[in-house]
Amino acid sequence: MIFARRTIQRRLTELRSVLDGAAVGALAKRANRPGRDRLAAFWEIAILHALSRLGILENEVNLTSGRQPDIAFSNGLTTFTADITTVSDEGLDDANPATTFGRLLEQAKVQLGLPMGGTELHIHQSTEKTGRGSKVRLRLPPRAKLPAFIKEVIVPQLKAQMEAKESVLAITIDDEVAGIELTIDPRRGPFNTRSHTAYAVPRSKDQNPVYNALKSKADQLKAAAGIKGVIVCDGHCTALSGRRTSWDEVEVRSIASEFLRQYRSMDFVLLISAREAQRSMMDARPRERQLHATLEMRPNDPNSERLDAFFRSLMGELPKPVMMPVNAALRAREPGYDIGFHGGFQVSGDRIRISSRELMEVLAGYRTLNDRGAKNVQAERKRPTEPSMAAQAFGYQLKEGRLPKAIKVIATGENDCDDWIEFEFEGPDPAISPLT
Repeated sequence: MIFARRTIQRRLTELRSVLDGAAVGALAKRANRPGRDRLAAFWEIAILHALSRLGILENEVNLTSGRQPDIAFSNGLTTFTADITTVSDEGLDDANPATTFGRLLEQAKVQLGLPMGGTELHIHQSTEKTGRGSKVRLRLPPRAKLPAFIKEVIVPQLKAQMEAKESVLAITIDDEVAGIELTIDPRRGPFNTRSHTAYAVPRSKDQNPVYNALKSKADQLKAAAGIKGVIVCDGHCTALSGRRTSWDEVEVRSIASEFLRQYRSMDFVLLISAREAQRSMMDARPRERQLHATLEMRPNDPNSERLDAFFRSLMGELPKPVMMPVNAALRAREPGYDIGFHGGFQVSGDRIRISSRELMEVLAGYRTLNDRGAKNVQAERKRPTEPSMAAQAFGYQLKEGRLPKAIKVIATGENDCDDWIEFEFEGPDPAISPLT
């Protein structure tokens, strides 16, 4: 997830002394339920906790309109009402099902007896021009019609070319249903390539996921008094990523500015995303992740300086991101928990460290060290591989007649999702080695 579970649990525990217990319980329930909303719950817990450390926080206070904003905050200097929204490109992904098409195509290849990989797929697009920008749509059938399209259009052409002993299979479709160029060359190896225009890049200030989310929140906050705003969090949204991929891309600050122009009752938009520090290709160190925030307000707003200083303080109270939004969004849909240090180990002299969680699963009989920490144990066991290096390290100690001298837990921090168990060995034990 975007933040570690341990740090989220601490924040839930501390929020129980600030907010209604039922409200905090509802947040925990959302954070435990696999699905898109799980990531939104993590963001909401982190932000509410950060606010609770900076002043007086109320949650879901009734407005005269019957609405219940996420935030009613005051610390003597700064008072505002706000809603939190987590924005993703999910709607655009549904309308442009390139990933689903690629997955179904690979399944069809397997059924035809073709090896995995070797596929080069290019998907064409159509561009709709509007007075306020443009909109890109990939030329594919709707998601629900993709299985029939592959079965009735793609597969017959592949079969015909296979029967004709063609070494490279090639299909081009350019009609009102789809626009694709497909090449399958089994000699190219186990990898596939897919290319298409970046359909999620915002090319209009008010026709994109961020603007749509802001607009829906404006209606909910309309009846609130005083300063009002929206805190926008990144649920894997291209507009919030900070990466420019197209010359005609509209920056997210322009989207927020357009929203404030159209909705004069709103005062601020705070945009929060996770970014990775860029390093050279030769630098093997893990990339450092950090939160990035942008506050957008109207020019010459007398509250700008005060709110900017406050939200800088807010960012200092938020936890460290442990995943990028794209990965967090995927993990949010999966049951169970993060995989931890599974498959990792460290050997130093007479010491071996392995994952605490993995050791528990080994002792419980769920897996062995030769499963290499794989999430899908049965799939891993079908691969013809040598014993894992971790198993070999313990095997070496056993072969030398050594037993553990000490075993201890190497605790990690709340931003980690596992601990280490360290085994310390000493000279041969006569109980399992020759007498001297």
